Amino acid sequence: MSNKSKLRKEYLQIRENTSEDQMQYSEEGLLSMVRFNSDLFQGRKISCYSSIGREMPTHSLLDLLIEIGSEIYLPKIIENSKVLKFYKLENRQSLKKNKLGIYEPSDTEEIAPAYLDIILLPCVCFDEKGYRIGMGKGYYDHSLVNLSYPKPDIFIVAHEFQKVEECFPEGHDIKADGCITETKFYKF
Repeated sequence: MSNKSKLRKEYLQIRENTSEDQMQYSEEGLLSMVRFNSDLFQGRKISCYSSIGREMPTHSLLDLLIEIGSEIYLPKIIENSKVLKFYKLENRQSLKKNKLGIYEPSDTEEIAPAYLDIILLPCVCFDEKGYRIGMGKGYYDHSLVNLSYPKPDIFIVAHEFQKVEECFPEGHDIKADGCITETKFYKF
């Protein structure tokens, strides 16, 4: 088992054991961080994920981003492809669960990743070099590999406890520009 696989396994377990109180604290802290940095997010085209399980919660974040005038796009897994497509979030009630239990938009307005201003990524863990370990399918790495300058700002969204010393990046791993946790906005 590689170091990366060991970290994924360990931090999935840690994340799974997150208490309801911690989830609420993390969500409130994340919302405060975004409000404090609202000039960065206001009126922008932002891709965010629809959180599941014990990922950093994003449902209230989606509402906040819409409230401050941002256009929100959610990733959608395309069958037999590792490349995500990004569709506009019209309303959360219209989202449908995919085969992995992740809520996705129906085929609303699509946007190419290059036309997004900000992309918010989930993670299992992250390091201060700008790398993350995800669930291991590589959807974001495959989807964002061809972005060229000027590219969207890419921010990991995570609980502070998901920070690790090293994520053991490989050549195909996408480097983020920052990470937003409930207590800090890291810039890489």
